[in-house]
Amino acid sequence: MSGCEVAVVGAGIVGTAVAAELAARGVDVVLLEAGEVSSGTTGLGEGNVLCGDKEPGPELELTLAGLGVFDELDAELGERARVRRKGSLVVHPDPATWAAEPERVAALRAAGVEVELLEAAAVRAREPRLEGALYGAAFFPRDLQCDPRAIARALAARVPRVRTGCRAEAIAVADGRVAGVVTADRPLGADAVVIAAGAWSRPLCEGAGLPLPLEPRWGQLVRLAAPRDEPPWLTHKVVEGGYLASVASPGAGLQVTTVLETTWERDVLVGSSRERRGFDLAAQPAVSAAMIARAARLAPGVRALPVAASWAGLRPWLPDGRPAIGPSRAIPGLWVATGHEGAGVALGPITGRVVAQALCGEPPAVDLAPFAPDRFVGDGPVVSAAAGKRAGAPTPATPPRGPGP
Repeated sequence: MSGCEVAVVGAGIVGTAVAAELAARGVDVVLLEAGEVSSGTTGLGEGNVLCGDKEPGPELELTLAGLGVFDELDAELGERARVRRKGSLVVHPDPATWAAEPERVAALRAAGVEVELLEAAAVRAREPRLEGALYGAAFFPRDLQCDPRAIARALAARVPRVRTGCRAEAIAVADGRVAGVVTADRPLGADAVVIAAGAWSRPLCEGAGLPLPLEPRWGQLVRLAAPRDEPPWLTHKVVEGGYLASVASPGAGLQVTTVLETTWERDVLVGSSRERRGFDLAAQPAVSAAMIARAARLAPGVRALPVAASWAGLRPWLPDGRPAIGPSRAIPGLWVATGHEGAGVALGPITGRVVAQALCGEPPAVDLAPFAPDRFVGDGPVVSAAAGKRAGAPTPATPPRGPGP
């Protein structure tokens, strides 16, 4: 039976970031993935890193810290990362959301976010395609777009041991602590396991003894073909003000709001939809039509662009709207990095860093207490600052290697 200090389950942008950060610290880490690197949700979204859709609080703090990690990735990977610092416009066709925006903007500024309020004429000067009714917008200049699939693959390349096509069937627990991972081909002993399997994380957590009320939240995108011999159809990420309420809503039913932006190849991406309906990945033509119709209220020209493709993905959703990041206090050696919903790209690299920091006994860049996986059980978590040491060190957070499954 082979073994390691830490096994990371899931090779999306979160799992690859965790594994790469651990490898950089000299940890003997193995990255396990049922398919190929970044073959799941990571490669299906728009690739956004946004402060504009956040509220002040722990997730915004994590996002701000993550912007610095994206600066590093941009410098290290160059064009491979396809980082476009286009900024985002949260536009308001609804007078009620526009009336509430100055207070939200003031709170975001106080939290350290760069943001500017724009009247309607200034918004149209930046984005002439926004010909529909609107009252104004908040502009977030640091928001960016990237290629998350390429970034995840680059991060995985920094990990000496990567096993693709290796499905984790269960987390092995012996004598009340993590002992490794049960896979279809052979068991893997490990001092600690980090579950970073996105929407597929819940069975692994619960099989190990950690209740985690995580559900897949389905979402669909439509790509419209735009002329390649003309200037970009849009230059910013455009987010309808009502999108923020959709993200925060606990409702299970279908919700459609508008996000718009261009791809690297200059096509136009149209979203957004949310629905909790299990693991169904089928794209729905009626939802595509509804998203295009709603987007046309802001940008009527989308109706003239032919549909090139549509597809769906699954966001890992938790009821309180925050990801689960850090160690379980109930099962020593079990770590979780999932539940980022639609912000997995934005929060993936910084999640990898804070998990590696905590595992190795460094003070994490942000306090992990609000993200503790055990918060859904009993009295909740008691995790903050350095939650554990590198596997093998004398601490209960990452125990010595067990006997293995």
